Amino acid sequence: MEIKILALILIFFANFRICQSKRYDGYSLYSVTPMNVDHLKFLQNVERQKYIDVIFWKSPYKLFTDVQFLVNPSDKDLFLERAGHFRLEAKLLLNDIQQAFEHQNVRQYHRLRVETFTWQNYHTLADVYQWLADIALKYPAQIDLTSIGKSAEGRDIFVVGLKTSGAKPVVIVEGGIHGDEWIATEFVTYLIYQLVYNKNSRLQDLVARYHWYLIPIVNPDGFEYSHNVDRLWRKNRRILGNGHGVDLNRNFDYSFGKHGISSDPNDDHYCGPTSFSEPETKALTEFITMKGDNLKFYFSFHAYGQKIIIPFSDRINHVDNYREMENYGKQAILKMYKLYGVKYSVGTTYDTLGLRISGNSASWVKKNLKVKYVFTFLLRDNGSYGHALPPEQILPTCEETLEGLVEIMTAKPRRVKTLFGAASVPRTSVLLIIVCLLMK
Repeated sequence: MEIKILALILIFFANFRICQSKRYDGYSLYSVTPMNVDHLKFLQNVERQKYIDVIFWKSPYKLFTDVQFLVNPSDKDLFLERAGHFRLEAKLLLNDIQQAFEHQNVRQYHRLRVETFTWQNYHTLADVYQWLADIALKYPAQIDLTSIGKSAEGRDIFVVGLKTSGAKPVVIVEGGIHGDEWIATEFVTYLIYQLVYNKNSRLQDLVARYHWYLIPIVNPDGFEYSHNVDRLWRKNRRILGNGHGVDLNRNFDYSFGKHGISSDPNDDHYCGPTSFSEPETKALTEFITMKGDNLKFYFSFHAYGQKIIIPFSDRINHVDNYREMENYGKQAILKMYKLYGVKYSVGTTYDTLGLRISGNSASWVKKNLKVKYVFTFLLRDNGSYGHALPPEQILPTCEETLEGLVEIMTAKPRRVKTLFGAASVPRTSVLLIIVCLLMK
């Protein structure tokens, strides 16, 4: 009887929490491109002073760089009036973002039926973890599932290791460090599946040549919270004095607290009181360091933006083996473009986003462990949906990203001309690119 009562209480509180979920009914998604200093100052003042209820998905850092944000329906007229005053063209992308979020259907995975986990829809934390356990149980000779530590709320952070013998270079794949970036987690699970099942000779060769370790969800608390309470929750869920949560990708001991961060615990980019203050970043760095001597490739997956980013995140100038990595990145985005015609760009954070950031995992890995090849992928899309990416784009995103990752790991240095910048590529250039790819 006591067990039944306890179960009912737990169900009640779970349902209560879901009923208290933050909704974004009527919030409109806009995109603008600041073309002059007045445009940029207006957007930055809105973000800083919050006199209009706007949620920025991309912060206004630089002229001629597009910015996406949500506008509260109660402030929509005010926003349009002020934008008109500054002659800033505001493009309406989605009229009601809540409807787009509700279209991101999440289907339940059927336990012990590995094949029912597909990339036609998004998945909850419980289903991702159950699938990982099931696939490890089904293929014990190939997969090792291990917890590398606990989150702030006590959840396991799992790593999938592909079993292989001998001394080989290491590949580490990280996803889900931000709670709202669902597509990143979907890709890492897709990659796990492909590494286990795919008969593609290039993938088979990569499985044989490297020790693989894949972490689909570095931030399980934030991921869970984004599913049940606030779709746009980015940080972890550690309780702070006057706020909640730390941006884990600003918490690493790389140029900590200097660029692209906030010291306000209520801000999405709050870097934390000190570097490595969070259990999730501690667990991840301890694991990476343990594998660091043989670590050759480190991949970090995020959303959104359609970019391949090369360290260092706080630098304007290119250093170390940037040109080599850029060359491989260019070859990757050609392969990715060939599949579905989606354009990615390559460069540093400053090159591609027009900003500098501190405390991110990729730069820390590159600097502290001297890893030769470190890449960060910002997956689809380019802002039309942003974090509301429809489920029908999950599988194409995974497929093109896999093409890019494999190309980076197998490409050889060759001359690649400048590809897709901010401007569109002329039709003749596109045809030449496709012809070159078909001849390769």
